[in-house]
Amino acid sequence: MKAKKDKQERLNLVKKIARNTFWGLMVTLVITLMMVVVATITQPKYLPVMSNNIFELKYVADWVFLIGIVLLIVLGGFILYKTVKKQSVWNFVFSNLALLMTSSGLGFIVLSFLLPKNKLTVKAVGRAVKLVNISYFLTFIIIAITTMFAVYISRKYVDKNNWYLYFALLPYIIWAGWTYQQYQHWQSFLSAKNFNIQRLTSMFIYYQSHGTKIDMNLMFEGYKSCAFVVLIAFIYLLTVGGVQLVFKVKEKI
Repeated sequence: MKAKKDKQERLNLVKKIARNTFWGLMVTLVITLMMVVVATITQPKYLPVMSNNIFELKYVADWVFLIGIVLLIVLGGFILYKTVKKQSVWNFVFSNLALLMTSSGLGFIVLSFLLPKNKLTVKAVGRAVKLVNISYFLTFIIIAITTMFAVYISRKYVDKNNWYLYFALLPYIIWAGWTYQQYQHWQSFLSAKNFNIQRLTSMFIYYQSHGTKIDMNLMFEGYKSCAFVVLIAFIYLLTVGGVQLVFKVKEKI
């Protein structure tokens, strides 16, 4: 009788290990698939023809990307509204990713107003250089304000465990560090001995005369970083949503 009971316990243990392994592999599969998608769509050969300033609306991809950004801002606001009041680990992750996606999307639109018209004169390029400095300043303000909101919506979680504060702040630490690094590169470029506005203008004119998509808008790293953060936050939202779905299916089986 005892031998039969021990055998049944071992069998149950094996089943439990197999079941947990299966669901662990499912979660890994979801995350891996999202990583593959990101790695694929970010390859230059797969990217559609798009303006450096999508608000010029020259190509179909400009319209698609702009509409997509607006929809992601709305989606982020909706998810934030639905998850911010109900406390759970899932809602903590969803609300913070939604806040990141919404704020960076709004930042993208705000910074787009600084983008210059591609009029290649020494005066226009000089003005664009000044606007780049302003755009970095505004990017840091956007990061700071969003960080304060992240701390605010996570305050009840932080009361329970300080690790929630770390995870709430982590995206903004990375974003701010990345932006600061780009700003340092920009300042090094401006302070180079051979730099002057005339040469920079001549470079833009040369590239555009040869049909290369290099213009003044490429100097605006804050604008590009906001677009990148929107997409990354959305991809993470999809990934977390997929993982949550796996766990929900697991509970019902």
